[in-house]
Amino acid sequence: RKAITYKEQALQMRRSIHGENTAHPDIAASYNNLGSAWCDIGDYRKAVSYHEQSLSMKRRIFGESSTHPDIAKSLSNLGNASTHLGDQRTSLRYYEQSLQMERSIYGENTAHPD
Repeated sequence: RKAITYKEQALQMRRSIHGENTAHPDIAASYNNLGSAWCDIGDYRKAVSYHEQSLSMKRRIFGESSTHPDIAKSLSNLGNASTHLGDQRTSLRYYEQSLQMERSIYGENTAHPD
């Protein structure tokens, strides 16, 4: 829980630096970090909420139909949280979108750590 408090403070600092309503990669990263932290302690609904905010902001930054590694990672994170919620259909949809995007970025047959 202490880590979440620090991550929330980081989000607030980044929002005050870049602007409350500004789409910025640092703010999107803070949302992602909070989503991962909530997932780690088992609050998957909060995790989904933060990962959705991160994904939405990344799409505003990089473009709605853009293929970008950060967007692919957010889709994968949403798949993970959805799996924990027992929503296999939604999870599979996110994982497939992530995989398709990563293949588009890195190539069909390229080994990649993500």
